[in-house]
Amino acid sequence: MRKPFAENFIKLAVRDKKIIFLTGDLGFNAFEQLRETINTRFINAGVAEHNMASVAAGFAQAGYKPWIYSIAPFVTIKILEELRNDICIHNRNVKIVGLGGGFDYGLAGPTHHILQDVSLMLSLPNMTIIAPGFVDDIAPVIKQADKLISPVYIRLTKGQETNFKVPIFKPIRKLIDGKKKTVVVFGSIIIETLQAILKNKRMRDDFDVWLVCQFPINIPPELIRSIRNTGNLIIVEEHQKSGSLGSALKDTVIDNKISLKSFHHLCVTGYKSNKYGSRQFHLKENQLDSDSIYLTLKKD
Repeated sequence: MRKPFAENFIKLAVRDKKIIFLTGDLGFNAFEQLRETINTRFINAGVAEHNMASVAAGFAQAGYKPWIYSIAPFVTIKILEELRNDICIHNRNVKIVGLGGGFDYGLAGPTHHILQDVSLMLSLPNMTIIAPGFVDDIAPVIKQADKLISPVYIRLTKGQETNFKVPIFKPIRKLIDGKKKTVVVFGSIIIETLQAILKNKRMRDDFDVWLVCQFPINIPPELIRSIRNTGNLIIVEEHQKSGSLGSALKDTVIDNKISLKSFHHLCVTGYKSNKYGSRQFHLKENQLDSDSIYLTLKKD
């Protein structure tokens, strides 16, 4: 998603001279045009993400609109203290863009994977999290983030192509209308989920499919009714079990006193083989690939 992000971000930065872009020495073959276009408002902060966050906080305090960019773990878990102390406590208008949510950096191993970023970032005051599900979401996500005068974390992934007709971006939106099971997905793992659902065309009408792309989450009444009516809830997210979509929906089920006939939470469970491989290797190991999701959808 980084090239579509760069292409759409240029349009915003050209219109608004207060926008400053800081990168942690990343963006080769993606941000060259942005650098040439906005000139001194493009800053390569080097491999110094802690300092980059604090500098961005200073720019925001001076009335500018800084965006910082790096690999997702480097602008979340690595610099959590600076995000909390310098940006979030003071509700400063800094946008944090992390590339490679989940297992995207595959062979680079756990130092480059981020499986708890939503949980961590939601623990910070004043933070909004946006995770595009599709490449088509990039332009509206940039506009959505820019409208918020507060800290925003954008979780980008290596976008996958899909033939699915993508509806207009919303924090929560329905993708498929069905009656037997409610499927709620967070972020770009929706591609694997749709592949699973569309493996068998006769199954498509069974699933009421929802995509969540923004936290804090405000569950719409229509989704609550769907869960109550089907009584079968399946959650899919490329994130650890606690602190993300699963936690929010479990609270919703309890708060609304919904009785479920079946419940499945497909999420990251760890490095079971103690080996590292491609994103697909890790998805399969965590039963988050399309084939594994398909088997779960068929259950009950």
